Amino acid sequence: MMAFVFASLSAVQASAQAFDLGFESGMNFSYFLGNDANGLSSSGPSSSRLGFVGGGFLSLNFGPSFAIRPELLYEQKGAQISGTTTSYEADYLEVPVLLKIGLGLPGLNPSLLVGPSFDWTTLSSLPANSGAVNSGDVGLVGGIEFDFSKFCINGRYELGLDNVSSGKNLQNGTFTVLMGYSFI
Repeated sequence: MMAFVFASLSAVQASAQAFDLGFESGMNFSYFLGNDANGLSSSGPSSSRLGFVGGGFLSLNFGPSFAIRPELLYEQKGAQISGTTTSYEADYLEVPVLLKIGLGLPGLNPSLLVGPSFDWTTLSSLPANSGAVNSGDVGLVGGIEFDFSKFCINGRYELGLDNVSSGKNLQNGTFTVLMGYSFI
């Protein structure tokens, strides 16, 4: 088994010029989009929910300006009803597969991040009148990252393409800020 893992990592490193493996964590601000977003409650419109996001990444580097970066994240999404303590919670196990395109500038080394995200619901808490929570979501991610040696910081936006709840036109919209460290 160890020989297989070693051979796989060697093959990845040989086909890609290098790889980075690390962890990242931060916070996101999520809210609901769609025709039914403002009709969730008679108490008022929905606003953003602050949530935790964290996990790991593998960056397959194909030169100094291009990488494929799959990630495995736990992410808390949902919305808050303005003027109340009521929140809609939908937590996900998320796998973004991002293209990382370096801008070639020295120092901060900024890069663009873009790609799809595949999410599976792990925990949900929606009021009964909201319908059943769907088991997954697919989204589009776009953002920017700054690298400092083995540290990185990035900001991104994810637009959910699937409805959060069956029978309701509600999609996730999420702003995320992450800080990471590459240990390999």
